[in-house]
Amino acid sequence: MCGLLGVVSIKGSCLTNEDIKVLVGVGKKAQRRGVDASGLVLMEADNNIQIVKANHGFGTMIRTSQGRNLLRRARDGRACGLFGHSRLETHGYSGASNNNQPVIIGNWGVVHNGVITNAPTLRSEIAIDDLGIETDTVAIALLLQEWDQNGRKGSVDQVFERLQGEYSIVAASASGEILCRTNVGNLYSAEAETGSVLLASEPRQFPNQLEKTCKQISLNKTVTLRGHSERSGSISVIDVSREEAGMEGAQGLHLKEDQLDLGFSKSMTSIAEVAQEKAQDLKRCTRCVLPETFPEISFDGNGICSVCNDFKLPKYSGIDKFASDLEQNLSASGKVLVCLSGGRDSSYILHLTHSLGFKPIAYTYDWGMVTTAARENMSRMCGDLGVEHIVVSPDIRRNRTRIKRALTAWLKNPKLETIPILMAGDKPYYRWGREVARERGNIPVILADHPMETTGFKAMLAGANPSLDHAQGSSYRLSLTNMARMVFSYGSHAIQSPGLIPSLAKEGLIGFIDYYVREHKNFLRPFSYIPWEEEVIEKTLRSEYEWSSGEDRSVTAWRMGDGTAPFYNLMYLLGLGMTEHDTLRSNQIRFGLIERPEAIERAGQDNSFNVLGLASYFTTVGIDLKWAGDHIQRFAKNYA
Repeated sequence: MCGLLGVVSIKGSCLTNEDIKVLVGVGKKAQRRGVDASGLVLMEADNNIQIVKANHGFGTMIRTSQGRNLLRRARDGRACGLFGHSRLETHGYSGASNNNQPVIIGNWGVVHNGVITNAPTLRSEIAIDDLGIETDTVAIALLLQEWDQNGRKGSVDQVFERLQGEYSIVAASASGEILCRTNVGNLYSAEAETGSVLLASEPRQFPNQLEKTCKQISLNKTVTLRGHSERSGSISVIDVSREEAGMEGAQGLHLKEDQLDLGFSKSMTSIAEVAQEKAQDLKRCTRCVLPETFPEISFDGNGICSVCNDFKLPKYSGIDKFASDLEQNLSASGKVLVCLSGGRDSSYILHLTHSLGFKPIAYTYDWGMVTTAARENMSRMCGDLGVEHIVVSPDIRRNRTRIKRALTAWLKNPKLETIPILMAGDKPYYRWGREVARERGNIPVILADHPMETTGFKAMLAGANPSLDHAQGSSYRLSLTNMARMVFSYGSHAIQSPGLIPSLAKEGLIGFIDYYVREHKNFLRPFSYIPWEEEVIEKTLRSEYEWSSGEDRSVTAWRMGDGTAPFYNLMYLLGLGMTEHDTLRSNQIRFGLIERPEAIERAGQDNSFNVLGLASYFTTVGIDLKWAGDHIQRFAKNYA
């Protein structure tokens, strides 16, 4: 999920100034995949390895005096390899130097993109002492060092075959080797004019002329760019990390149950239980489970709500029609871009696309609130299927600072109608999907949204009245009048809570345009061709990919990829006596997928209070739990 970069001389000569110049360009473009940390490895002809790494982006790291010195040393005629890493933090806090790449164990230095899902098992089998390294990449370095210590018995391929999950790797040893390997295809090579080999996670990182001629490194085959030597060099590491405000919250989405603050847990559980009891007393539709608090709802003489009375069951054209339409949209490459959030629906669509015989590329937009469970699910699936996984990530540290600012302002003066401003940062997901598809040759894009997840009430609370397409759910289009109402609602709240103004002016405006203004019609939606069937989806994912649906209670199966969901669903429960799960189960009833008694039971389970997820959300963005809990209690009293 991070970005890799490299250049290696394979003809006995050393790297040239032009090689270094191109490598810097490749590295800067790697930053779109993450800028939480960076590292650069220099292999010299005498097998000495010089390393500079930092807890900030590649572009700033190479501008430090140590970074400049490393690049200067690379140009002095002794360098035979230079490779590095631009990090998206998944496992291991980037504020701790040991967790940033390259990870060094013994004679090996490793940079890695992806998630090793069996890293804990491998660590327990190999490591004796506590290494003080949390990142999963350490498992790769441990395996290589163990191989060395055991006299290199067996091939290096057998070493890498012990890994599970998603990985693309560049590794170097003090014995002179430089190796690379991928099991998903996120590693490309191109031959520079100097004869050196350039490496990158994506073709777009290469200069234009090389982007067209680059080749994807074959899956599950170790490529030796530089061989073993009897001469042993040394490894030296310089860390240029810096103190940065806001870094303390970076590991929040990894919060474990034994780390919960008991006072926060007790107080939040108490107010949630009161809200759940009140919700049971609400008048609800006799056909679905929507309550009387649903915006603009009305009931007929039989107690059936207006949403049910307006519903029309769509006709599905079937999976063959979907495959046919997708076939007609294929470009010369035959590739298909599948939008992958890590939730169950997008994961299933990746499986479905692959099983139909198409050649999918997975795409993820990670805005800082993607959960650890979702990242592991995505890596497990992509690794099992051998599917290339493209990640676009903003500056997550900065993004979380923006979320903290908006969330703090919202909690000081909370209003149900403006909760979506707190999720505006994920809306570029659509725009970047189109951009990545364009970069890969205008390939078709598949989106896993479906009518069951239509909520409607979120926009309606802000004064908008979205139109409905029962085959695909709530329309992304709003009339000018509805957009004006929504803008007025959000603007009014910002006047009362000035801390919201920066968020509305930037990520709010961008998100509004991306979601409501830009066209979405170019996305293919499989669930407009076939029914959404929860049991089939979950059974397939669990049986074939050991897919996790959040057994750690930090997420639910539906919102697997969204770390904000526990917060906003609690707010809706407190304010309306319902959550988006009530709309999901009601939609299932209308589509004839479940009966009302089952929907009531499932909605009750879905709406079980998720205190671990709530605490994780606040910890992630650096908000004090007691302060947040006090403000939530005040909010709850307004609806008591």
